[in-house]
Amino acid sequence: QTREKTTVTTNKETEMFTAGKLAEALEISPGKVKKLILTHDIKPDETKRGCKFYGIETLQLLDPESKK
Repeated sequence: QTREKTTVTTNKETEMFTAGKLAEALEISPGKVKKLILTHDIKPDETKRGCKFYGIETLQLLDPESKK
């Protein structure tokens, strides 16, 4: 059996964030990120092994909200 090689891209358009990584990027608490996600009814772009991942669009949406 041969395994296919998978490459992880670090392109900004395909970068995925957990709620914790969003919190780090926005410099706010993870709890506030989770509240903002619930308030805006944001669905994860991807779910892997029970972890929710959000794309750069979510980061851009939450950035102005985090300043309030």
